[in-house]
Amino acid sequence: MELRQLECFVAVVEEGGFNRATTRLHMTQPAISYQIKLLESDLEVALFYRRSRGITPTEAGRVLYEQAQLIQNRVRLAHQALERLSDDAAGEVRIGTVNSVGIYFLPRILNAMRVSQPSARPTVLYRNSYEIIDALLANKVDLALVANPQPDRRLSLETILEENISLVCGKDGPFYGREEVRPEELRGQPFATLTSENPTGRMVRDYLAKLGVNIECVVSTDNVETIRQMVEAGIGIAFLPDMVSARNIACKGRPLGPFTRARVEPTLIRRIVLVTWKNFAPTPAVATFIEELRAHSREWKNCTDDANS
Repeated sequence: MELRQLECFVAVVEEGGFNRATTRLHMTQPAISYQIKLLESDLEVALFYRRSRGITPTEAGRVLYEQAQLIQNRVRLAHQALERLSDDAAGEVRIGTVNSVGIYFLPRILNAMRVSQPSARPTVLYRNSYEIIDALLANKVDLALVANPQPDRRLSLETILEENISLVCGKDGPFYGREEVRPEELRGQPFATLTSENPTGRMVRDYLAKLGVNIECVVSTDNVETIRQMVEAGIGIAFLPDMVSARNIACKGRPLGPFTRARVEPTLIRRIVLVTWKNFAPTPAVATFIEELRAHSREWKNCTDDANS
């Protein structure tokens, strides 16, 4: 039994199949299948039921999965212990985050860290907020960056950024170029919305309910980039976090892209929160990432400087 075989096995279980595991492991499906075959041969047990609708772990597979998680965690802790002996920021940084933060906020931080600490090895896991917190509790990530998480006595929550959730409208939309829109004007308007399973989508739903505004939902998804493209295509208007539209709005208010942002009072605000275990002892690499995160959060703007446009 080898660590690489266990890594392949865990990935297949967690991703629900060989095909999805290829993206996670950066391996071909035949290569993953070969590693699983070697593992089954070594253990002399079948680890998966292979059916036409997919695969599921056997009882032996479920037992091995539990033990493999413990083994991987101990190996990771050993690496981290050795990394802490070093004064530099070499080592892995496992980041869990949601699409909006990962697409529109995180890249600049990772780029700054690549320049200042090229020996660090960041990896990013994208899931919804609840799954990211579960991944943190299962020690599958070192830290989480999510919006408006629920308090948990086991975890430390640090708000690193507050941003507005603003109304955005495409060039063919009813509010293009407007700086402010009254709540009653939203009634019956076609909207592209985030699903209620998305924490930001749920915030918007509750916000509109408190305002007594009924809208026409023409499309719903849990992906902010899809919503942004729907607005750009003129399918509907939307409430989106400011970081999603920042590159399209100049700080002096002049639109740079295919849509504009408008205020709706009262302002809806979301918090971007750094979540770690309480009494968390970060490796030098993780500590460096957190320092870069805090620095960029202090300097963040919800618009684009004219000099950069």
